[in-house]
Amino acid sequence: MNNYEYKIYPDVYNDIISGKKTIEYRLLNEKSNMIKTGDNIKFIVFNDEEKEINVEVINKYIYNNINDLWNHKEVLNNTLDYNKEEFIKAFYDIFGEEKVKSSKIVGIEFEIIEGE
Repeated sequence: MNNYEYKIYPDVYNDIISGKKTIEYRLLNEKSNMIKTGDNIKFIVFNDEEKEINVEVINKYIYNNINDLWNHKEVLNNTLDYNKEEFIKAFYDIFGEEKVKSSKIVGIEFEIIEGE
């Protein structure tokens, strides 16, 4: 088992704590590629590092692109009820359009093991 850390926004923290969000999506990079089922992730809130959530990875999904992810809506966990255009725009806003267009996307499904 390995341990990882990711920074998250306060609204993401609230969605995780409430149980609305059970999958974290990131661009596939060296760090996210190494994460495996059974690993632990500590999510720490930007600008409020006392707020953190520890989770265990229970599944991992890799998508070739944003459209591939959208086409697998059954695992999307789209708690904000975005339509496709809003969903893609949100990814562009967070990660940058060029990076999203040139990267695979990883979905990390988790269960909370410890939180605030």
